[in-house]
Amino acid sequence: MSLILDTHVFFWWITDDPRLESRHREAITNSSNVIHVSAVSGWEIGIKVKLGKWPEAAVLLPDLTSKVRAEGFFTLDLTLSQSEAAGALELVHKDQFDRLIAAQSLDLQWTVATVDTAFGRLGCKTSSIRVWSARGGPVERRQLVR
Repeated sequence: MSLILDTHVFFWWITDDPRLESRHREAITNSSNVIHVSAVSGWEIGIKVKLGKWPEAAVLLPDLTSKVRAEGFFTLDLTLSQSEAAGALELVHKDQFDRLIAAQSLDLQWTVATVDTAFGRLGCKTSSIRVWSARGGPVERRQLVR
């Protein structure tokens, strides 16, 4: 299976963060899976570090590509048609980075490893999602099969 790592899942993998779900860890370490990190993640990390919104991610810069490859992952370029498709997606999620990764997932029919439920609402296959209550706590975990 080909997986696209959501930016936070990639960051949690690299930093060995306990927020990385065991299902994602198992999917990433499964040798039959091919793991991809989108060019969109590089853009997201660079912008958020520059704006001071995610200073912890600075450990991934400046040579993100070598860090991706050192993990045995592949980089995933963004195409013009994928960026056009991202703009046409329903506005159920307004995060421009996630919309671009979702468009890549839909175009390639690859699964996204994420904890963000918006990917499922956009029609993406996800490795596992956490459903959050209105109070901010997890309610359940489930597999999405589309």
